Order: sequence, then structure tokens, then C-alpha cells
Amino acid sequence: MSFYVSAVPEVHVTPRIQSKRPGEEATMLCHVAGEPFPKVEWLKNDDSLRMEITKKYQLIGNGTALKIKDIGFADTGAYMCQAANIGGLTRDISSLVVQEQPTPTTTNEERRFFAFHDWGVSVYEPTVCRLYHRIQSTDIIPGTQEYVCGDKGEKCSWGRAINVANRYVYASQPERDRVLIISKVQMVVVDVVSTDKYPVDLHYVPHLDQVWVLNWRSLNNSGIKTIQVIRDAGQKRKHHTVHPEPIDGQFDLVTGLFIPSPDQELSHYSFKYGYVTHTNQRGLYKLDLVNLRYTRSVDLTPYNCVPVNIQFSALYGMVIMQCMEPITKRPTGQLVLDYLTDTVIATKTTLLGVPYVSPDSRKLITVDRTISGTTIIVQEITPYGLVFSFDVKTTLNISDVAFYPSQTTHSYDIYASAQDKEDLLFLNLLTGKVEIITGVGKAVSVKLIKWNNPTRPVSGSGLFGQYMVTPASEALFVINGRSRTVNCEIGAVIHPNAIVWTTVKFY
Repeated sequence: MSFYVSAVPEVHVTPRIQSKRPGEEATMLCHVAGEPFPKVEWLKNDDSLRMEITKKYQLIGNGTALKIKDIGFADTGAYMCQAANIGGLTRDISSLVVQEQPTPTTTNEERRFFAFHDWGVSVYEPTVCRLYHRIQSTDIIPGTQEYVCGDKGEKCSWGRAINVANRYVYASQPERDRVLIISKVQMVVVDVVSTDKYPVDLHYVPHLDQVWVLNWRSLNNSGIKTIQVIRDAGQKRKHHTVHPEPIDGQFDLVTGLFIPSPDQELSHYSFKYGYVTHTNQRGLYKLDLVNLRYTRSVDLTPYNCVPVNIQFSALYGMVIMQCMEPITKRPTGQLVLDYLTDTVIATKTTLLGVPYVSPDSRKLITVDRTISGTTIIVQEITPYGLVFSFDVKTTLNISDVAFYPSQTTHSYDIYASAQDKEDLLFLNLLTGKVEIITGVGKAVSVKLIKWNNPTRPVSGSGLFGQYMVTPASEALFVINGRSRTVNCEIGAVIHPNAIVWTTVKFY
């Protein structure tokens, strides 16, 4: 890779404002992204903080948090987290007000999660685990004569569920050939989108405001799928689907659809392409997301690679693939493609497993599952390619992985769920240190899992989000990611699977 990338820093702080009494302590968090990684510093009212006053200020990690101890009135002010690199300088402000009778600062935002289960959808607040609202399977969808899932006694069947523009939650119902659109604020179904048969996978592309739907067209995961697109997905309107232009007049021979994750930072980097795979074909079709058509095919026959999983790195434009051989499905390792030219830039035939890219595009995790347990391989994503950091072997059969913002760097760590034990594994991606969180309940039986979903999902709540949720067989466990403990158990939820986090802002 010869090109040099620089990206203007992105800076986010929390809280926006807080009110404290004299003598108390205040904490402000900052998260920075940029390329090359920026220099991070904290200022107060435009002046550098005098960090040598250690009794007053404590900096955590590389400026990921600022603690102000034993506050006095003079500490009132605008605290700025500033990040600078050759691309530019960016700041974000956290204000501190010190007064004898502090005005109670309610949080200016609150995270809630939607849990999809056999009898509908339930919405919770993670701190005290309060149930906000329930959409019952037998509710009638407003403006229609149809049930959310079916008449009494008919269980819901959910494919995937995703957050769209932090305004809606989209959920696929494969057995009803439709996608439900739920309003985050009203917490009711506001639209129903008919699709081809058995819609399962959903992908949101924020900068184009599209939802891409992969319809399986059968109960099994085979190569006769079709793709549809819902445009203006985050807009308040009646939605419908369109098909992208077919390949060679063939709509319906798709196996996999791979779209860049909406969780990638450095959002100025708008991904314009996705990829599509066909059954047993060693190669890819590149998909123009704006014009809904195929631009070229990529031949991977020399590498004996049918791509089964694809991840995108916003930094350095890399596409990381998990490969297998046609017909036999024998794993053939990891391939790295250049996103712009589609040329293969690296091959690792012995590196097996499912790839996951961290939201800051700096870490690649590969999860290799075997009969005796799982190996988690950690690689750094650098301008010169992938560099091996370390690997961790565990006897746990890992089901799913979630990235969690690191408390000491501006990068991420991971939480991994086990499908056969009541444990979660925490892995610090900087130090390689492992911790086990026990007592998170029994996973849903493998027999009940459909549509290629993990037996035990684990779902993080985004930047500065303290909590994660993992569904058990008949409960939801909310995990405090900062203290690495179980925050609460929510019972009487039957076979929960998909979890979607949303943020509600109060201004």
C-alpha cells in the first residue's frame, strides 16, 4: 500500500455539562479517532491544564478520562478535549458548574434496548433494568388488520434487527415475508415493508440512508437468495423495496451479501461499495451502493477462496475475508483485498476463523472455533498490512463477540459469549489480559436457533455506553462493562435473541 492516509481527528466527550458541589470529584470522558493517531490534550477555557498539580487533576490513559478532585468554585469552566494531527485540530467541550446547591443535571441522553423474543418486543433501560414498554405478539399493527406476530399462541420468528438512523428499529420476519419498522420514540410498529420470501439479513448504510435486505427464499442458508433495498430508510414515510440491477439477468443466485458496518469511526470515509458472493464461486461481485448495480467481478480462483465472511477496515481501505474451498467447505484461510483496486494484498492460508474489525479500524480479531475450544487471534491493522499481536486459547466455545470502548486507550477491548457455559470472556486487546464473568445464565438451546443467528449474542451499547446485554434462554443479562460485573438479570423473557440499542436525547 503506497498511499498515505490522513484523517481529521474526531473527538467526542461526555457529559456535555455537569453540576457539582465544592469538595466533590468530577469525571469527564473523551474518545478520539484520527489518522495518524492524534495528540490528545485537555484544556480549560482555552488554556492547557497544569497537569503537574496532581492533587487536582488526574489523567487516565492517553486522555480518555480527566478527573478533577476536591473541586472549588474556581474549577467552573469549559473543559476541552483537543486532538491534533497533520489533518487538522478538533475539540469537544464538557462544561463543569460548581455551586453550593447544584442543579440536578439529568443525563442529557439515555440508552435503551429493544429485546426481540418469542412473544414480541420489550424495551428496557439498562441502569435499573426497568421495562419501558412491551409490543405483544398479538398486538394489531396500527392502520392494518395484521398481528405483530400472529394470533394467540403463535410465536414470533425474528431474523435480524438493527438500529436505523437512531430513529427506527428495523426487524425482519422471515416467515411473514416482511420487515417491521418500529419507532424508537413511540415504541410501536409504524410501517410494514413487504419483501421477497424469507427476508433475514439487514444492513444499514447511514450516509446513503439505505437498508439492504438479503432474502433467503428458503428455510436453509443456500445460494438462491435475492437482494432488496429500502431507500430513505430513516425518513418518515411509507417504505418499499427495490431490487438492484441483476447480474447477468440472474436475480436469485446470491449466497452472501457483505456491506460495511455502520459502526466504523472516521465517518468521513464513506464506503461506496459492498460485495456479493454466489454459491461455490471462488470470487466476488462488487456492488455500487449508490447506483444499486454491479461494477466488476473479482476472481479468487488462484487462492481457492469462496468468501464466507467479509470485514471492512475504514483505515487503509482493506477488505478482510474468511475463505473456504467450494463443495468441501474446507477452510482456506484469510485473504486481504485492497478496497479500491480489488487486488489481493495478503494471504494467510493457516489463519482460520471468523474476522471482526474494531470500530476504530485498528484491530482485527479472528475467532477460530474447534472441537476443543476457541482461539482468538489479535492482529493490528497498520498502513503496511496486518501485524500479529497475540492469540488467546480458551476452552469456551465462543458464540459471539462485541467490541467495548477501552478505558485506558482510545481503542477497544472485546467481550465474547460462550454457547455452552454461563460465562462471558473479557479480553484486553492491549495487554492480552483475560477475565471471566460468570453467572450469565444458560444459553438458548442450539435446536431453537434459526437464521444463522448466534446461540448467545452479546451486544454493546456504543461509544461511552457502559452496559452490554446478552440473552440467556429465558432471561436477559445486563453487564456493566466498566466494572465487568452483572448489573442485573431480567427474567420471564422467553428465548430472546436480537438486541438493538437506541439513544434517547433529552434537551
